[in-house]
Amino acid sequence: MRFGREKQSQTKFVICPRCGIKSLSSSESCPECGLVFSRLDIATNKDAKRKIKRRDKDFIINTSKLPSDVSRVKLILLTIFTGLFGGHCFYVGRYWRGGILLLNTIILMLYVIFNPQLASIDEGRLLAALTTIGGIVMLLWPFDIVWVLIKKFKVPVAIDLESESVQKEEEVA
Repeated sequence: MRFGREKQSQTKFVICPRCGIKSLSSSESCPECGLVFSRLDIATNKDAKRKIKRRDKDFIINTSKLPSDVSRVKLILLTIFTGLFGGHCFYVGRYWRGGILLLNTIILMLYVIFNPQLASIDEGRLLAALTTIGGIVMLLWPFDIVWVLIKKFKVPVAIDLESESVQKEEEVA
């Protein structure tokens, strides 16, 4: 019984970024969705951004493993210094999240500028409600800093089945 516990603790698992199913690290593909894990090594964020702009969501996977074209140091610095404006999200192609952070920051800045005028409307209840919502959305920034530092921040990558490098890899195998 003791031997069985030691063996279970030594078994390594990998979580599929597409479907979230645990599989043994020795397996070459996900048993549920069929994703070949070696394709994640050649997947790029640049292709994913291009596909996102064209609204082509096929073969885009969000993964916490940074692709070769995304610098970890640059991502950390952008998250810390421009994260309030969503700069780190725009860098990796998460445009909706970056847009929400940018819009929220602009709205909160306008609240600060026009605070006396907004406070006189409805005895300040509208301003209080809107700034509370804006403050809650602003919490995305510190959470993103933590996620980037502990390597859990998701970055979109494109796994292009028609790309030359994948075809070459399949020909070699």
